Amino acid sequence: MQNPNLTEERDSMLSYEAFKNSVLNDYRIAVESREASLLGRREVLTGKAKFGIFGDGKEVAQVALARFFQKGDFRSGYYRDQTWMFALGIITIEQFFSQLYADTDPNNEPMSSGRNMVAHHTTPFVDKEGNWLPLVDRYNTASDTAPTAGQMPRALGLAYASKLFRNVPELQTEQFAKLSHHGNEICFCSIGDAATSEGHFWEIVNAAGVNQVPLAIFVWDDGYGISVPKSKQTVKSSISEALKGMQQADGSNGLDIYQLKGWDYAGMCEILEPALRKVREKQVPAIFHVQELTQPQGHSTSGSHERYKSSERLQWEREWDALKKMKDWIEVNGIASSEELEDIRTSARSMVRECRNNALEKYTKPLEADRDRMVEVLSLAGNLSAPAVQKIKELKNNKEPLKRDILHTAAFVLEEIDTKVEAAQQISNLSKEFKKKYNDQYDTNMMDEGPKSALKVT
Repeated sequence: MQNPNLTEERDSMLSYEAFKNSVLNDYRIAVESREASLLGRREVLTGKAKFGIFGDGKEVAQVALARFFQKGDFRSGYYRDQTWMFALGIITIEQFFSQLYADTDPNNEPMSSGRNMVAHHTTPFVDKEGNWLPLVDRYNTASDTAPTAGQMPRALGLAYASKLFRNVPELQTEQFAKLSHHGNEICFCSIGDAATSEGHFWEIVNAAGVNQVPLAIFVWDDGYGISVPKSKQTVKSSISEALKGMQQADGSNGLDIYQLKGWDYAGMCEILEPALRKVREKQVPAIFHVQELTQPQGHSTSGSHERYKSSERLQWEREWDALKKMKDWIEVNGIASSEELEDIRTSARSMVRECRNNALEKYTKPLEADRDRMVEVLSLAGNLSAPAVQKIKELKNNKEPLKRDILHTAAFVLEEIDTKVEAAQQISNLSKEFKKKYNDQYDTNMMDEGPKSALKVT
């Protein structure tokens, strides 16, 4: 007969190992995301990418959140959620860099084929024929929008859909089985603290409280809205304090309001599990005010936060960086040693660089091929002026050509050669070929072009 004490001890050890591996996996994802942010900023500042806005400082809160995001759930968020997306596997780090470079190949950049800026995420809801995909078996996210708080109305609609799927008998049929687990889905919404001053935020919070929908709103609060401290833009300097009158009480509608510390991994997990279970099961909306977050690289690559943050604030951000706090917590609790955690960081740095290199190569190779084809044709033109010759030479030596560099050089040469000569015709034809290809990369699929397109309705 098996010793029950040994069985219990074995199960306990297995449970601890699973817990340890889960925590270290979250830490690894957070570290990889930070490395992606750091390297992404350098890619912009060295000219390889044109603009960057990243989720550094929000990593730990987002790996905690991702633990409770289930298949069938939806996200309607904004451009600081990269770690959350990495944790769910919605985007890879290589795809993240492809988006940073605005790669127009959907195989490399499936989010928007280079049309949205970095950190805008989406998943498909229908196939190429316009048929619904099995959303209940997928992690789903609506496409991010540029206007701050623009994600809020969509979030309410997605949460309200879950309520309808739970309460309308006609929607609880086999016909809709791919779309909802009988209304068991949550819509997770994220927003920056400064954007809670937008009218959309207040309207949607009010509507969610009135209608009692499964909406979980996460407010990432790092103390600033670009350069403006929250004391200058949020009443009581706290959105959760400002919303206290909307707290649900017995016999009333409203929302549940939670305050979390963005550096406290264990504390966040402890609060999120029962809170999100209530949102899912009872369909009571909730706001999670995630405070004391940092933004190590500032708002974006367009400026430096050292210009508007005091030296005391910058020092506090270094000391209370959530990654540092999670690392300290892991070591203090004996989950892993400092050497193990350093190995994770080293591996993360190497992996992120490899992803960057792969993404950059996939982005540049087709452009280099187009450059070489154009230079070959341009070289057929004779009797060119010195400026035209110099333009061709610059294009030939351009190691990171853009589409506009190729077309601009061709146009420059065409302006000064006789349109009747054969070389001019070849240059013109190749320019037209490239223009069509580039236009297709940017101007197609702006709306549904499949068999169910509204444009095909007779």
